[in-house]
Amino acid sequence: MSARRPPPRDPVGPVVRWFAWYFRRLARRHFAGIHWATSDDPARWDDTPILVIANHSTWWDGPLAYLLTSQLGRTFHVAMEARHLGRHPYFGLIGAHPLRRTTTAERYADLEWLGHTLAPGAMLWVFPQGERRPALERPASLERGAAHLALTRAPVRVVPVGIRLAHLSEQLPEAFLRAGPSFIVEPADGRDRTALTRDIARALTSVLDEADALITGEVLGAWRPLLRGRLSLNKRIDRVAGTLGLLKGPFEARNG
Repeated sequence: MSARRPPPRDPVGPVVRWFAWYFRRLARRHFAGIHWATSDDPARWDDTPILVIANHSTWWDGPLAYLLTSQLGRTFHVAMEARHLGRHPYFGLIGAHPLRRTTTAERYADLEWLGHTLAPGAMLWVFPQGERRPALERPASLERGAAHLALTRAPVRVVPVGIRLAHLSEQLPEAFLRAGPSFIVEPADGRDRTALTRDIARALTSVLDEADALITGEVLGAWRPLLRGRLSLNKRIDRVAGTLGLLKGPFEARNG
């Protein structure tokens, strides 16, 4: 990394607040709800920097990562492919940082630079599949950049997060984010990048399997609401009918 390269930019407060408002407004229009769950208790996490490893299958992954980071009270950072960030540089104001994939030397130079975001209170999101992949594709083959970050910036808490969109009983789809058991990579970790990447792939696969089982079984009690979206049309009609005294029984916000 060049000594003249400035450190990664911190998110800019007013821009962060505007995007937080905008992403919530957008999500409420397009989802019946956003749900989240964790295997750990995030309140028990210490100040060890957090490296989030997530699957990438939809346009919504970035905004959903942003909303979950805000929910957890952490500072949002995300590795974004440089050519995409170059087209949308304003995302740099809320914590997106360029990652070049044109050459190996550039990729690892950017990873070294990105490592400076791993500070107490921060969450750095990395999508190690490298590009958007089909939702049902197993995350078996991952790039080694996430492992490189964890090993070179240790101690780092690695948190695997599975992201899913699904249609259940509502008019609009719902989004689910499930964080699996975290683990800390210590400075004396004996794994190399290849071995740690395999462990990260297994952890991400496991949390996606857990999420899929809960979603398929429609076990909504296992999730916490992150954001409530629009009611289905029939529920909006029910709400009006209830207001007019024409609804038999209590109003229920979800379909059965």
